Amino acid sequence: MTIVRTTLSHHVAQEIIGEIKLRGLRAGDEIPAEGELAERHGVNRLAVREAIRTLVARGVLVSSQGKRARVAIPAPAVLEQIIDFRLSQNSMDLVDLLDTRRVIEAELARRAAARVAAGEGSMTEVVRALDGMGGAAGDREAFIAADLAFHQAVAELAASGLFSFVLTAMNGILLDSRRASYHGRARRGVSQQATVEAHRRIADAIAAGDGDRAAEAMTDHLAETGHDLGL
Repeated sequence: MTIVRTTLSHHVAQEIIGEIKLRGLRAGDEIPAEGELAERHGVNRLAVREAIRTLVARGVLVSSQGKRARVAIPAPAVLEQIIDFRLSQNSMDLVDLLDTRRVIEAELARRAAARVAAGEGSMTEVVRALDGMGGAAGDREAFIAADLAFHQAVAELAASGLFSFVLTAMNGILLDSRRASYHGRARRGVSQQATVEAHRRIADAIAAGDGDRAAEAMTDHLAETGHDLGL
């Protein structure tokens, strides 16, 4: 009986997602009440309640006592959990993640440059993050935070929603690898300033609207990151 109910609630969850798409509901919009959903799908309220709980856990809905569930603001936390779990199960490793970063971030740099060339984006946040890296000499956590801000600023400048979403989901998981990279760089005798200059080459290419050069500079930088990690 439990297996049947679980299968039924999963079906209802998929139907609710379908309705959200069909009706064009956006973040913050209410979905129908439990009773209405139960009647519409020919199931009991328990199945609807379990379906809603499933969708809340997946970050599709938000729910509070006594109020209708609402469509959630898309967040990368669920994807981050999935990637983290895959890493813990040894079905994915840092090589996979770094390869993914190379593909995504090279394209983000290219698109950011294209937007700047078209007069559609500002370099303000990219430059601010770069300045933060330059001013964080000797402070590992501040340097990493500024480094992260730089890559996020490039992603936001590129205005590529899905790429940026995936990159954000990876950032928390890659925090330990960024620390390892920081120390690996030191062991290789590479200064923080050299890393700042690598980021400056990316920023300069984006500012010049040169997509090919921006993608190449990002690829070169991430190749060096691989060396720092011994990959």
